[in-house]
Amino acid sequence: MRRGLPLALALTLVLTGCRLTGGADQTAEPPPGGWPQPSGGDRVTKEMCGLLTKADYAKLGHARRAGVSGTVNDRTNTLDCTYQSIDAMTIALKPTAEAARYYFAADLEDHKRQLASGHRSSVLAKNVVALADESWFDNWAVGTAEQNAHEIRVRRGGLVLSITLSGARGKKEGDPRSVLTALADLVLHRLPLAGTKDTGTNHKVEYEVIGLGRATSIWWEDFTDINSGGSVENTRIPWIRKVSMATGSGTQPHLASLRVQTASAKTKVGCLILVDGVPVDAQRPTAGGLVECKGGIPEDDSDSSAQPAAYEPVG
Repeated sequence: MRRGLPLALALTLVLTGCRLTGGADQTAEPPPGGWPQPSGGDRVTKEMCGLLTKADYAKLGHARRAGVSGTVNDRTNTLDCTYQSIDAMTIALKPTAEAARYYFAADLEDHKRQLASGHRSSVLAKNVVALADESWFDNWAVGTAEQNAHEIRVRRGGLVLSITLSGARGKKEGDPRSVLTALADLVLHRLPLAGTKDTGTNHKVEYEVIGLGRATSIWWEDFTDINSGGSVENTRIPWIRKVSMATGSGTQPHLASLRVQTASAKTKVGCLILVDGVPVDAQRPTAGGLVECKGGIPEDDSDSSAQPAAYEPVG
């Protein structure tokens, strides 16, 4: 997925007409010490893989196999929980709701691309989880090993949740949409505050390509970590792209980066990067067929701002 947001401390059933199957118990007793919560309120931990238990799946008729690993990516503040099957859960906490919303949209577009490239069908349904700001359900897009696997994506404020359900169905298991919706409800119910308050600072990054003609390729850092950046090919220039991102305590954002290539070394092309309206790097239009710009993002916990680049675009 992905920024005040409503606090949902009580269960609300799905707004899709689907009923919970298998009796998922929203009032189940938490483990000793309570359900694992983000460290300091905004950092994911391996213990949060315990937010969904084998018993939760069993009540819905699904046999989740033993866990393989719980891996935390500190830079992106993301937790991946994997099991001995396609079953999986990912929890990401973005510094702001706006950044999570941007990520959530990019993730959906990537999902559609993966389905199309794998020539797989889609049963995409949006707004399937009542406790979320955004959500969608669809066939699993990553691979073809289990054609019957499905996935759900949920965003509440800065919290982005992903759950994948394997295609190995139990005899009394409900339909994948109702099972995944019930599981997502459980996680949101057990994380009542996660993502509901911005903990970082929003930034706007603007990439500009300066010149006339066409660029054979343009690549830019989009700060989603979904596809190693954004890219377009055979595009007319001048060209502008605006990107949303956010910084927070403990996050380590990539540099804002822009790379442009032209078919002819004779074509003059330049680049400019602005962060929150302040130029942080620029290259005057020159021949050569390739130009790059890179600039840092202001630290979230300091009063420093981006330093202007010594360049002004020529009108």
